[in-house]
Amino acid sequence: MAWIETAGGIALPAPQMGSGGFTISTLVDGGRNAAGNFIGSVVGEDKLKIEMDFGVLEPDQLARLLAVFDRSQGGQFVNRFRVYDPRRQDFVWMDMYVGDRTGRPLRVGANFVPLAWADVKANLIQV
Repeated sequence: MAWIETAGGIALPAPQMGSGGFTISTLVDGGRNAAGNFIGSVVGEDKLKIEMDFGVLEPDQLARLLAVFDRSQGGQFVNRFRVYDPRRQDFVWMDMYVGDRTGRPLRVGANFVPLAWADVKANLIQV
């Protein structure tokens, strides 16, 4: 069992200690009336966002992570993941899409190919 895995059994790297935060968003269709009072209503269910910070990854680890979402390599923008949901205090399966994936080269070899990546981050957002 991994911290986060796809329905196809692909385990994402474990997050860096002290990271792996979450945000729960409530979507609202609303605004203010002429008196400045809120007018609106909640749209749909609350959505979970998981913020993943992997710290340093080796090139093969980063490649496997990115391939999950890379459509040119058979990945998908939306995947079914088993994640820990703090609202339920348990692991659940849910469809999630990926936000921006970021990182920077940490070490570069003589041929200018990165040998390690630092500050690797990605977000998963519930569909």
